[in-house]
Amino acid sequence: MYRFAPAPRKEVKSLNSFDPKHDLLASIVVFLVALPLCMGIAIASGVPVAAGLITGIVGGIVVGTIAGCPLQVSGPAAGLTVIVYEAVQHFGLETLGIIVLAAGVLQLVAGLLGLGRWFRAVSPAVIKGMLAGIGVLIFASQFHVMVDAEPQGSGIANLLAIPQSIVKAIELPDEVDQSSYRFRKQLLQQVGEVRRQQINLGERVGQYFPRIHDPDKEYSTWQRAINAISLIKFIAEQKQIGVQLTEVVNKLEASADELPDHVNTETATAAAKTAVQQNDAAIAAFVEGEPAQVLAAQTASAKKLDQLLAELKNHHIAAYLGLAAIAIIALWRFVPGRLRAIPGPLVAVVVATIAAAVLNLPVLYVQVPDRLWDGVHFPSSVVFTDANVFTLLQTAILLAVVASAETLLCATAVDQMHTRQRTNYNRELAAQGVGNIICGVLGALPMTGVIVRSSANVQAGGKSRWSAVLHGIWLLIFVVSLGFLLRQIPTAALAAILVFTGIKLMDFKGASKLAAYGKSEVAICLATVIMIVVTDLLTVVLVGIGLA
Repeated sequence: MYRFAPAPRKEVKSLNSFDPKHDLLASIVVFLVALPLCMGIAIASGVPVAAGLITGIVGGIVVGTIAGCPLQVSGPAAGLTVIVYEAVQHFGLETLGIIVLAAGVLQLVAGLLGLGRWFRAVSPAVIKGMLAGIGVLIFASQFHVMVDAEPQGSGIANLLAIPQSIVKAIELPDEVDQSSYRFRKQLLQQVGEVRRQQINLGERVGQYFPRIHDPDKEYSTWQRAINAISLIKFIAEQKQIGVQLTEVVNKLEASADELPDHVNTETATAAAKTAVQQNDAAIAAFVEGEPAQVLAAQTASAKKLDQLLAELKNHHIAAYLGLAAIAIIALWRFVPGRLRAIPGPLVAVVVATIAAAVLNLPVLYVQVPDRLWDGVHFPSSVVFTDANVFTLLQTAILLAVVASAETLLCATAVDQMHTRQRTNYNRELAAQGVGNIICGVLGALPMTGVIVRSSANVQAGGKSRWSAVLHGIWLLIFVVSLGFLLRQIPTAALAAILVFTGIKLMDFKGASKLAAYGKSEVAICLATVIMIVVTDLLTVVLVGIGLA
């Protein structure tokens, strides 16, 4: 096994004292780096954008305060997207919080037991192969999102479907008609928001509605009153969704001539009308106390809204935005002077957002709730009745191992960037556990120490843990007070950041350096990459460590 040598200790200074001159500027730089990544990683993970933002806030304010590597910045990480996406697809979003919570408990216990340094003994061949394989999967899935297409169910399927997305991206553009663009953009944003509300309501109903209508349980007067209030609230939200859906139908019927020839107006209108009917069916099932029928109607309504979105959006325009974003990120490092301190991904998102706003581009946009609190999904014990507890624990162990290894390797890299106080690995591992416990309770994404944000922190002059803490505060203030700006960001621009990130994770130059340790290390790395694409992460970690 191999260990990274720590940087020589020329000086040891405390990383706890706030240095306003350096920490304030560094926190702003890290905030600008973190904002687009938190949203992009959430989309890549198949969860609401709010889940990524909440994790970034917790990673800054909570973990930054107690971290064992004070200059390291924690938040949602690209390396965990594959685990999270598979967990959400297999168990459902309402179960993610329990998995993250369990992983956090494992990390906290491991840190308290002094197991932090053991994670540094993992072979670099396994780590590099795992990250490169994850990079392939991120690239393959987010390539489709970048052209406003749907990712497939597996890594191989995503890779094989890339030519189809390329065909969609190079279709001849519509005749530019600003009136049509504006109408379709408004519809896309409205339908996307209604779909977000429908899915959010369905998740909450799946957690709580069965408990309200449990025929085998006796309720007290007080419980019956609480259940009645909850039911009234659910029905009111479902009716509000119905009002918005009816408005969409009326717009489609009144303004059919605003749509270009390639949009099937009849199909779009029929999809919207069916969504209204399913919404009415959900309300009726609420009244009759049939949880399964409620969820079935809500799911059917959401699928019809997906069909409507597919009719309205433009794949080729989304592709142009994505390619422009990648070009900006790739070329930004050649910008001279102090402008380079501004993160390239942020510049790409801002340019894409301005272009989409000025030109009224009919593409998919980020959907976030008006209140960050609406993005919180508390875990529910109800999921244990439908899920295999052993399988949930298996996923939690995998998440804890991968997150811990990535965090502590990142901490080692951060130590090499400065000559101040060294990392306390056990404290850092325990701090990550606390952060993931909180994220699990809030139903947010899991976190790790992230090298992109951490290196930005050090390079921007961060001198203490307060630069990481302040970046979390800036995230919280921005999301709470300026959340409406996030809804103007094209999804394609965020997906482009993840496509670029996936390419960078495929560090072939770094993998080639493994040859210095022997050809077997290169073989282990390649085997890990191949297996991560064709199997699953748990198998990869076990086989990779076994081969090493």
